[in-house]
Amino acid sequence: MKKGLMAVAAVAALALVTGTAAPVTAADKTLKIYLISKGETHQFWQAVKLGAETQAKKMNAEIVFQGPAAETMIDKQLEMLDAAIAVKPDAIGYAALGTTQSVPNLKAANDAGIPVYMFDTAASCPGKLGVASDCALGVAYTNSTAAGALAADKMSALLKGKGKVLVVGHSQTNQTGIDRANGFINQIKKKHKGIKLLKTQYAEGGDALKAQEIISAALVANKDLKGIYGTNEGVSIGAGQAFKAAKLKNGAVKLIGFDSGKQQIANIKSGLQTGAITQSPMGIGAKTVEALVNYVRNKTVPKPLIDTGFYYYDKKNISDPTVAGNLYE
Repeated sequence: MKKGLMAVAAVAALALVTGTAAPVTAADKTLKIYLISKGETHQFWQAVKLGAETQAKKMNAEIVFQGPAAETMIDKQLEMLDAAIAVKPDAIGYAALGTTQSVPNLKAANDAGIPVYMFDTAASCPGKLGVASDCALGVAYTNSTAAGALAADKMSALLKGKGKVLVVGHSQTNQTGIDRANGFINQIKKKHKGIKLLKTQYAEGGDALKAQEIISAALVANKDLKGIYGTNEGVSIGAGQAFKAAKLKNGAVKLIGFDSGKQQIANIKSGLQTGAITQSPMGIGAKTVEALVNYVRNKTVPKPLIDTGFYYYDKKNISDPTVAGNLYE
């Protein structure tokens, strides 16, 4: 046996005899945190994972990141959640695919003494989120209302405070879609009174072809249309297609979209689309881990709602590291 190994063995033996070895506590051990995501392969979720892993390294924690192959596989995701609970990790992060399906599972985690913090999308837990909840401590999410307001400010600046603008939403029932549209509309009405808003129209589900039809018709009916705001990737792509079909000169009608995606990024780089709002998936991952680690180690109670941030990007700043790290295809 080498001297180094003998020394280690001797110290270990002495600890057993004297009983002086201190127990490993949450304050100094490497914490294991499971993050059960809506998916795993999409670049958005890979960015969430990167943000989580980067934050975990700073805080002496280890991440196990899992998600189903498709974001329609709620049953598979719940199996992953149950398997994580069975392992009894130090904490769990969870992004809800359904609204109420996971509530019993989250209660089981709570009953097992495993703290849960949700991310991206929260389940509809009974009562308020927080330490008194038997569902979750809270959720790290994008403030869609504020993001919509930022898009409105950017649009007004592009148009120098004047002109007709059309809002095309992707959902009248999904809360995220409602907030993205209303955030823009209310900010225009409040701060940018020189902008004239046309009646909001919807391409339900963010259908790109439907959005193209809506915007093509609007371009014909409103020769003086100056701006379009699309509340998700599909709407933004449809708007770009309408611009191409109408053979508009780049920048003739300003287009601000939402999210990113390969086509939308390409359209911004080419000048067809003016800009877009991206969420911060890295921030979502980082803030979720930070909340859980601080709670486990120090019993620091996180806020029930943590805004993870968002960014406006265009051709000028699309390659900036902070922005580029939060773009997803």
